Amino acid sequence: MVKLNVSKIAHFSGHKDAVFALCASTQANTFYSGGADGYIVEWDIESKQNGKLLVQVPRPVYCLHVMQKEQLLICGTAEGNMHAVDLTERKEIRNIEAHVSGIYDIKETVHHLITAGGDGKVLIWDKGSFNLVKVLHYASKSARVIAINPHENIIAVGYSDCFIRFFDANYFELLNEIKAHDNSVFGLAFSGNGKVLLSGGRDAELKLWHHEHFLSRKQSIPAHLLHINAIQFNPEGNFFATVSMDKTIKIWDALNVSLLKVVDKVRNDGHLSSVNKILWHKNRQFITCSDDKTVMMWELDFVQ
Repeated sequence: MVKLNVSKIAHFSGHKDAVFALCASTQANTFYSGGADGYIVEWDIESKQNGKLLVQVPRPVYCLHVMQKEQLLICGTAEGNMHAVDLTERKEIRNIEAHVSGIYDIKETVHHLITAGGDGKVLIWDKGSFNLVKVLHYASKSARVIAINPHENIIAVGYSDCFIRFFDANYFELLNEIKAHDNSVFGLAFSGNGKVLLSGGRDAELKLWHHEHFLSRKQSIPAHLLHINAIQFNPEGNFFATVSMDKTIKIWDALNVSLLKVVDKVRNDGHLSSVNKILWHKNRQFITCSDDKTVMMWELDFVQ
C-alpha cells in the first residue's frame, strides 16, 4: 500500500462567511472561490497573498464553473440565478433567472452548460446564446451534483431523493436511475477511464458503481462520520479525495479504494468546520474550502 503524508502549504482567508465553491482559473497559478458572503475571489497560488475580489453577487454562491474558451466564469447562487462574469473585463455581463431555488452545480459539454437546481430540475443551456434548450424534471427534490463521463457520453446527476439518474449527453434522454443512497447524493465522480462512478452523500457512505450504466454496486464504505460533501479524482486518477461535514479530508488509493490519509485540525492544522469542496490543482496538490470561512492548499508527499 502507498504511504503518504499531507502538509498544508497555504492558508487563504478573506471571505466573511462560509465558502461553498471552488474552481480552476484560465491561468495556471490562480483559482476562484465563492461563498455565503456573495464574494467571488481570485487567489494567486504562487504569492499566497490576500485574494482579489472579482465580483460580488447579491446572494450566496453555491457553485462556480469556468468556460475556458469563452473566458467566462459562471456562478450559481442560492436564489437560482446564473451569473456570467467576463474574465477579461472582470465584470458581470449576464444575470439569468435559471432555477426557482439554488443552483448547486454547473458542468459543461461541447455545446451546452448544464445546471442542477433546488427545484429538482436539470437545465440544459446553449453555450453561445445562454438560451434554454431543455428541461429535465425527474424529481421533486433538489438536483445536487453533476458528473460527466466523456467516454460514454453519459451525464450522471445526484439528487436529494436518494437517486442517481443517468442521461444521454447528446439528446438528454433519461437512460436509467438507481436508488443509490439512504439520503441526499452530494458527491459524484467518474474515474479517468469512465468505468467507475463514485458517489457519496448525507448518509456518509462512499459507493462504487460499475458498468453497464452503473447499475452494479461493487462496494459500499462507511467513509465519514457525517455527510460526504464532494468527491474528486486527482488529474492522473491514481488518488481521489472525499471531504465531509465531519471536518475531515480523506485521501484514497483509487486502485483498491483503500484509505491512505485522514487530514484534520488536530493532526494537520486543518479546517475547523464542514469541508465543502475540493479542487485538485496538480497531481499531488489540492485545495479545500470550508464553513470556517477559509480556503487551504495541501500537498501530498510519498513516504519511503
